[in-house]
Amino acid sequence: MTRSPLRAAWAALLCCGLAACATIPTSGPVRQGVEVGDTQTDQVIRVIARPPQPNMTPAQIVSGFIEASASFEGDHAVAREYLAPEAAASWDPAAAIRVYEGVPTLVPNGLDRIDMTATEAGSIDLQGRFQVAAPGRILRDSFTLTFVQGEWRIADPPPGLLLARSDIDRAFRSYDVYFLNPEFSTLVPDPRLIPVDGPGLATTLMQALAEGPTEWLAPAVRTALPDGAGLAVDAVPVQDGIARVDLDPAVRLLDEATRRALSAQVLWTLGQVPGVRSVDLNAGGQVLTVLGAPNPQPEDAWPGFDPNAMPAGAVAYAVNRGRVVQVVSDTLLPVTGGAGLALPPLDGIAISLDSALVAGLDEEAALWTNTLEPGAVATELVPDPGQSRPSFGRGQSTWVVGPDGLLRQARDDGTVVTVPVEGLAPKARLESIAMSRDGTRAALVVRRGPRTFITVAVVVLQEGSARLQSPVRVEGRLTSVTDVAWADDLRLVAIAAEGAASPAVYEIDLARGTARSLGSPATPLRVAAAPGFPTLVASEDGILYTNTTGPWRPGPMASSPAYPGS
Repeated sequence: MTRSPLRAAWAALLCCGLAACATIPTSGPVRQGVEVGDTQTDQVIRVIARPPQPNMTPAQIVSGFIEASASFEGDHAVAREYLAPEAAASWDPAAAIRVYEGVPTLVPNGLDRIDMTATEAGSIDLQGRFQVAAPGRILRDSFTLTFVQGEWRIADPPPGLLLARSDIDRAFRSYDVYFLNPEFSTLVPDPRLIPVDGPGLATTLMQALAEGPTEWLAPAVRTALPDGAGLAVDAVPVQDGIARVDLDPAVRLLDEATRRALSAQVLWTLGQVPGVRSVDLNAGGQVLTVLGAPNPQPEDAWPGFDPNAMPAGAVAYAVNRGRVVQVVSDTLLPVTGGAGLALPPLDGIAISLDSALVAGLDEEAALWTNTLEPGAVATELVPDPGQSRPSFGRGQSTWVVGPDGLLRQARDDGTVVTVPVEGLAPKARLESIAMSRDGTRAALVVRRGPRTFITVAVVVLQEGSARLQSPVRVEGRLTSVTDVAWADDLRLVAIAAEGAASPAVYEIDLARGTARSLGSPATPLRVAAAPGFPTLVASEDGILYTNTTGPWRPGPMASSPAYPGS
């Protein structure tokens, strides 16, 4: 049975601690090791765990154990010193990871028991996927202690690790394992949190690629690896900047298009490893030839699969007095066709990824679409009033949420179908949708009671129909969300507020489940974002504001900003 990448990383830590493991030899049994020439690009601040001291109270023992658990050295050797001998031998820190915010509260419950409570931030599963906890959820545990040679020790530690959010930021790094959209036309990231002290990053990532996508993402993506095929040699040594990958011999039976897609998966996944400049790709000990590609393949190969690639000549769009315009260096240029003539006047626009189509809402919030070419006439797709801002994603179908909270897809042939959304919480209601540019995920603004928040669902295509499933909350702070857009394959930007605070623009990291305020112009209404482009915000004052890394800069008078693929 294949071990999960995260458990494999911990197993390697058990062998190696913080010292470098042996490199992979040229003969004898293969052992997982640190890549030759691997250098960490950011400084790792390691926890110096403190062992138990004489005469510590039960609460001090529990507190010391929780703090020492953040040190991975020697398979959490110092943390085990706080445990009774049998518990120290049986405790499995890799069984689970629960993450809390701030400092836990420890309360004595009798002479030999300590109850712990903390605000739960989320959890990390065995594949390394971070899952955000529901806001306000409390993490609870109890510790029973016993005397061991006159000192208190924990007799029944909880399975796995209890780590603070700060411990995750320090001890883990986020890496993407790349899979493919159903059309095999672009890569889709599957982010994993991997311990920084774990040796063999290239090996860990390739094991994850061979194991397949996380359970949540799996229904929406594909892999070019044949069923059951993985690594022929369960190690990926890196020497002189070359990562050497030996896949199952079955890979040699793949056609050229599938070999190219597989090469993109491997190159983009291993390209994150510090020091890797190329990949020597083999199958069953033989070079895997790929038409038009050298071997070793350089790390910048296969740019056509880039999930964040924007079409050549892409620009921002907005609305000025009902006319759809291009925004070029603060200059507004009306688009061709009826959309540029305000026939009809539009708002809440979306632009297809190829910049060929615009969708928008008229004064009654009915949905219209139009091609961006001379003489084009608008078509009313959904005449019912009260539609949400539309979204395209990767294709030319328009997605919109109606006033009844149902999701609809207006297909490129003009038909409109209702799309089921499976897994919404009870009493939750859809407000709007923003499709990802790879077409595999959808950011949903969901209302439950007085609050609105963001979930991301996967898009499942089957027999010509689509459905959304498994929506998960992506952060736990924001309580009022009015608009959301995809900044890149793993970042959202949203106009939102925390509690009673004023609305601002937030950047949401989908890999870590965090939200960071970017500030905001006064009274923001709409947001647009795209890879490599500044974030745009339309404000109530009628001005379009721009932000890259500094303060918000006022631009032309316009509303409803959008980028291709919005």
